[in-house]
Amino acid sequence: MGSSVVPGAFDAHFHLNLGEQGKVAVKRYMASGGSGINLVNLPDYYSGYSGYYEKRYELTIKLAEMARESGLRVSVTLGPYPLDYFFWEKGGFDAKQMMLDGVELAAKYCREHRATAIGEIGRPHFPVEQKITEESNEIMMRCMQISKEIGCAVVLHTEDLDSSGMEGIHSMAVKAGADLRKIVKHHASPEVNHVHPEISRSILATRDNVRKAINEKTWNFMLESDYVDDPAKPDKVIPPDSVPKRAIMIKEQYQNNDEIFAAIFRDLPEYVFSL
Repeated sequence: MGSSVVPGAFDAHFHLNLGEQGKVAVKRYMASGGSGINLVNLPDYYSGYSGYYEKRYELTIKLAEMARESGLRVSVTLGPYPLDYFFWEKGGFDAKQMMLDGVELAAKYCREHRATAIGEIGRPHFPVEQKITEESNEIMMRCMQISKEIGCAVVLHTEDLDSSGMEGIHSMAVKAGADLRKIVKHHASPEVNHVHPEISRSILATRDNVRKAINEKTWNFMLESDYVDDPAKPDKVIPPDSVPKRAIMIKEQYQNNDEIFAAIFRDLPEYVFSL
């Protein structure tokens, strides 16, 4: 590898679909120095209701094998996406129960060591009626209880959380008896890394976010691209090689880069995702 590539970067939140675009994304990621990803299932609201979660989960496991065959370390995260609530509701189903069934199926995959985390679960990231918030919180609590029971991680998708929001997540996790380090706030704001730092964070790998997170001196975070692999929206949310490119930036701008790399690309991912 050339000197412009830093091997060993880990992307904590990555999505793939079938097709050439996903294979190209994996190649781009590895060419920039990426060595591992946490692969999270995507929703598909056109695939029908019958066997919905089993189909989504099995596809994700198939995609994980494809990525492993390319040489990546891959952990797998399976679970009901918070907006699934509206999908089930539209079909006339009991949305909370269907999502809880999806949670229990994800837990089964974790027990069988075919996945290592339940997620991305939580609450819609925009205002919704109180009933949806309450039922989403019940689903989140069940996931945290399962985390305590079997030791899997939980990846949370919620609205943007300030200090008060992090307090709420912390209280829920403590009540469930979960290992707080195995609770991961996806799309976390680096400005609140110091609020209950024992809860893990996954931070979108923009240059500004990475600088803020490192300078906070609370290295309880991983980096993510939240790459979606959508042919209609290439490089959404940010490009698939963003995390290894930020690793290059860290190497160039921080003298203690070895210490930073060990914390965010090795120690925390290995603990959270049992790599």
